Amino acid sequence: MKHQFAGRAAALLCAVMSAVITGCDSDSSEADTSGTTPATAAKHPFDTMTPRQIDDMAREAVRDVTSMRLTGKVISDGRPIAVDLAMDIHGSCNGTVGNSQGTMHLVKKGSRVHVKAGEDFWRATFSREMTSEQAEEMVALFKRHWIKPPIMMSEKLGRICDGLDALIESVDPVSDGQATREADATVDGRPAAVLTERSTTRTTTVYIAKEGKPYLLRGTVSGGDEPMDLTFTDHNKPVDTSSPPPDQILDPTKLR
Repeated sequence: MKHQFAGRAAALLCAVMSAVITGCDSDSSEADTSGTTPATAAKHPFDTMTPRQIDDMAREAVRDVTSMRLTGKVISDGRPIAVDLAMDIHGSCNGTVGNSQGTMHLVKKGSRVHVKAGEDFWRATFSREMTSEQAEEMVALFKRHWIKPPIMMSEKLGRICDGLDALIESVDPVSDGQATREADATVDGRPAAVLTERSTTRTTTVYIAKEGKPYLLRGTVSGGDEPMDLTFTDHNKPVDTSSPPPDQILDPTKLR
């Protein structure tokens, strides 16, 4: 599964953050590999397959997925973004996206969008077009509340939740026969086959489940312009899109 998947994920995540914050933190961070440990080798149908055949099975499994949770880090244009987001093919989502300027919690179902964020996030958002005093007044109003944004802002923030179909469609074979199979590993306790493709500037590694359906469990890209480390869980698990309690939602009329 080539780096196009990583690139599309990075682009979607950066787009939603830039919709409310100008730019992202420029400090890069290396992928955290603590969730992956060596697994004991065992006989498995994968052991008689080529890397390309294993990858083909994983691609078919991914295309049947109706929902997933993405957790980890992506870097786009040198800007690191952290994500923990459950999303489905209907455009619903629930989770967080953030950078050094703040983290946003987003819940979306259909056209209904609710957002909650901390002081740093709102301060970075409002300081673009307001005086310091005005921005602080807005921060005091927005912090600790769920917000139901106006239509235009809801559409911008909700675009990331419309991306699972695009992500699935962007999954390409790991290579044209150039991938190698590495030593098996575990991802969050699940045995996985490991396929790696190397170029002069980039190394792409995918971890494919050996138990149950051969789902993509993890994907990493090191080197190149868009390094990433994402873990994929909760395949086909319904996304919780429940609205926040009414008493925690800021009255939309106050947004004026």
